[in-house]
Amino acid sequence: MRSVLAAAPCKVNLGLDITGRRQNGYHELASIMQTVDLFDYLLITPGEYSGIFVRCNREQLICDTTNTVYRAAERFFKAAGIARPAVQIEIIKNIPMQAGLGGGSADAAAALVGLEHMFRTGFSPERLRELGVSIGADVPFCLHGGTVLCEGIGDRFTVLPPLPDCFILISKPAQGLSTQRSFEAYDRRGSGTHPDTARLVQAVQEGDLRELASRMENVLEPVSGLPEIALYRRIMQENGALGTAMTGSGSAVIGIFTEKRAVRHAQRKLFSRADAVFITRPVRFGACVTEGKR
Repeated sequence: MRSVLAAAPCKVNLGLDITGRRQNGYHELASIMQTVDLFDYLLITPGEYSGIFVRCNREQLICDTTNTVYRAAERFFKAAGIARPAVQIEIIKNIPMQAGLGGGSADAAAALVGLEHMFRTGFSPERLRELGVSIGADVPFCLHGGTVLCEGIGDRFTVLPPLPDCFILISKPAQGLSTQRSFEAYDRRGSGTHPDTARLVQAVQEGDLRELASRMENVLEPVSGLPEIALYRRIMQENGALGTAMTGSGSAVIGIFTEKRAVRHAQRKLFSRADAVFITRPVRFGACVTEGKR
């Protein structure tokens, strides 16, 4: 059994609405999600001793039993009936944390895909998504990737046509936002506006990038409390973005561009104001294995 390298693409939300709340506290969502070519990587190697050992190149990422990668591995081995696993998982982080970019969910998805590749349990993609939804609402999407309308608690999928070729600029403030904090703020204050999800879906289906970008909206943005979000959106719009919005539970902002010169100019304008700025492009896949053979 040899090591496996799994790639975890970042996700962005092209629209995010809260449509209800279940008795167990989970929020019902309607969101168009998209994977882009900014990746975390997981190196999974056989361990010398029994146990699941997780480490990361970022000291600020907690790698105990609460980490999404650990939880994914734990659920995988339980479902596979493997009582005494021995693996080491190293997370190479590139996706900013507390940014609404799904890094933790993407890493969990990559752990499931990588472990399936290593242990050959025969789990189907549907079975992996069942395991994923118990870890986090975005994990099933991060397993699938591409352009998808996700509803419910992330367990209902409508696969959409790929986006037309474009650039997606991502800009994150120094301050992050926790998912729990963002949803609690929404529950207290609500949001005055909601995205027209049906029209967003129609724009994707018609390949109308300009219409899609102009209608991007996130119900969590008004309760974020971060002035940088409005600033980043303004800078992107002034430099050629077709549309902008906060992604996920924040704090990162995305902008859609069609011109390379414009997106690079906007990136330069944001460098001195943001903690991290990335030019990305849409990809049509989710978590996947890039290396490793039995």
